[in-house]
Amino acid sequence: MTDPAAGARRFVDRVAVVTGGGSGIGRATAMRLATEGARVAVVDRSREGADETVRLVAGAGGAARAFACDVASSASVRDAAAAVEAAFGGVDVLANVAGVGDTAGMEGIEGVSDERWALTLAVNLSGPFHWCRAVMPGMAARGRGAIVNVSSLAGRSKSANGGMAYSASKAGLLGLTRHLAFDYGPRGVRVNAICPGGVDTPMLREVAEWLAPRLGQAPDALHAQMKPQQMERRIQPIEVGRVVAFLLTEAAAIIRGQSINVDGGDTPY
Repeated sequence: MTDPAAGARRFVDRVAVVTGGGSGIGRATAMRLATEGARVAVVDRSREGADETVRLVAGAGGAARAFACDVASSASVRDAAAAVEAAFGGVDVLANVAGVGDTAGMEGIEGVSDERWALTLAVNLSGPFHWCRAVMPGMAARGRGAIVNVSSLAGRSKSANGGMAYSASKAGLLGLTRHLAFDYGPRGVRVNAICPGGVDTPMLREVAEWLAPRLGQAPDALHAQMKPQQMERRIQPIEVGRVVAFLLTEAAAIIRGQSINVDGGDTPY
C-alpha cells in the first residue's frame, strides 16, 4: 500500500493529542503524527491500549506518552489536558477519534434505553466538545491550531451497522464542527471533520459479531462483506489516519468547517 507522504516531517516541534489512541483509527493516527515528528499525547480510556500505542511509536522512533482519560467526563478531560500541557506544552493539533458504536434501536426506538442513548452521545459528541473546550482557548491565544473530529457517514444519513443514537451523535458532531470552525477560524484555529465508512477496526468486528446471528451469517463472512462497493478490500485505519494528518497540516490551510467522506467512494457527493 503506497504512502504518498512517506518520509514527510510535517509536525516537527508540534504537540498533538489523539483521543481513542489505544486502537483502530486513533492508534493509526497517533503513529502517523509521531512518524512525522509530533510529540503525541495518546489519550484513551484503556491505559493498556494507550501504552501499547506508545510502545509502537517508540519502536518506530517517535515520541509519545499515554494518558488515561474518559472523554465522556469533563473532569477527566480537564485533568488529562492539564497533564498533557505539563508534559509537552501547549497543544497544536487535536484529533478527536474516540467513539463508541451502539446497536440499540436497530430493531426499533423502543430498544433505546436512556442509559445507552446518554452514553453514546456522551462519548461521541460530548467527548469532542470537552477536548475542544480544553485546548481551543490556548490555540486561539497562540493564533494557530487545527482540529479534526472523526464523525461518520452515519452523521450524513443513517448508520448501516448501528443504531439511532450513533447516527444522532455523529450528526451532532458535524454541527459542532461547523460552528467551531466559524467562530475560531478568524482566530487561527481550523476545525474540520471526516466521515469514514466501514473501517477495519475492533468496532467493526463487534458490529459484525452482533449482526451476524440476526442475519443468519457467520461473523467472519459478514465482516468480510463490510467494505466499500468500489473496493475489493476494507478500508484500513492507517488510510484514515493519513487523511486526518493531512487536514491537520498547513497544506490544508484553506479547508475549514468541512466534513470529508473517507469511504472508498460509497457516497459520491
